Amino acid sequence: MIEDKELKKQEIKNRIIDTSDLEEDTPRSRRRQNADIFTQGRRVVILLLVLVGIIILGLAFQNRFKTHTKFKLKWMHELSEGSLVDYISLGNGFLKYSKDGAVYLKKNGKNVWVDSYEMSNPKTNTNGRYAIVFDVGSKQIVSYTKEGKAASIDTELPIIKAIVSKSGVVTALVEESKSTDIVFFDNEGKKLDITVKSKLSGDGFPTDIAISPDGTALLAAFQYLKGSSMMGRVVFYDFSEIGKNMPNRVVGGFDEEFVSSMVARVKYLDKINSVAIASDGLYFFSSKNIASPKLVKTIKAENDIEAVAFEGDRLCVVYKNTSEKFNHTLYIYSKTGSVLLKKEFAGDFNKLDMQKGYIYMTKNDNAIIMNTSGVIKYSGSLDVNIHKIVKSGFLSGFTVLGDNDFRGIVLK
Repeated sequence: MIEDKELKKQEIKNRIIDTSDLEEDTPRSRRRQNADIFTQGRRVVILLLVLVGIIILGLAFQNRFKTHTKFKLKWMHELSEGSLVDYISLGNGFLKYSKDGAVYLKKNGKNVWVDSYEMSNPKTNTNGRYAIVFDVGSKQIVSYTKEGKAASIDTELPIIKAIVSKSGVVTALVEESKSTDIVFFDNEGKKLDITVKSKLSGDGFPTDIAISPDGTALLAAFQYLKGSSMMGRVVFYDFSEIGKNMPNRVVGGFDEEFVSSMVARVKYLDKINSVAIASDGLYFFSSKNIASPKLVKTIKAENDIEAVAFEGDRLCVVYKNTSEKFNHTLYIYSKTGSVLLKKEFAGDFNKLDMQKGYIYMTKNDNAIIMNTSGVIKYSGSLDVNIHKIVKSGFLSGFTVLGDNDFRGIVLK
């Protein structure tokens, strides 16, 4: 009997299901396991991304201070036949312009669209998403975006210079026999009811104009005779409600600062800050108070100013250097006139450009490529007549725009 009882107990015990193993295989448990695996995988991915980021930053830092003596041609795209004056950057490509038309090209040199016109002396200006081509001495202006022609403008008088704002407003400086006018057109080419008149006998001859990013303010430089001396003048105009009640829209004028000096360039660095580049130095202005612009800093030129270039709110100036070792001194200034970089260097150039952390000084087939840390990355021939150089690719890759082709190079 006892043995039977023990057998029945054992049989009952065997029938009891051990749920400990089953608990580990429930849907909730499986989800927990999957979550743990996912968390571990995510940590591995994050760690790998951090390591890749560190490697990339290390390579970029190392490359920033590395110099090169050679280059390797990686690719070349021949351009379709056609005349050429020069290239300007527009959108994520380039506008190739000539006397008989403009072509928009991708970064690799392939055509996107073509537009025809007839001009004798085409010049350009670009700002943000807009670029214009205008005919100096004639009456034609064409405005473009990367999508194509934005507006076609005919002025009533011959053009001296034309500029475009980031909003697409076009400003043209035109001349009569005894006076000059500054006229405005909206981004569709319609003439606006705004005109600034200047008499040559009193106000002088305008040497340059600049428009604010939003197109509501204008900065103009003049030269005029006082006795037998040539004097400079800088004038601020406002076309918003603030300047509406001002005579001829003038909200500020500066004469005494430019006695016996020539003001060659003016430029808005942003909506508030602007600069005038004169023969004797740089003059930084603030229009924080729109009704009363202020001269906030003057930097007298060490030597003759050879070239200037702009990128965003920064200004690059190359001065002549008379030392035995160097023949140029390059400065980069902030929008308020602070020195961001000073670099002495030797070489020969006739064109200066600054884009995306690099400064390009070129002449014929020779180039000096410098980064904004003052490191000369390359100096020498690139085996092609250079119109423009832009950064491309990773680390030391560049695209060179030539007469008949685009070339991708890597500095070695």
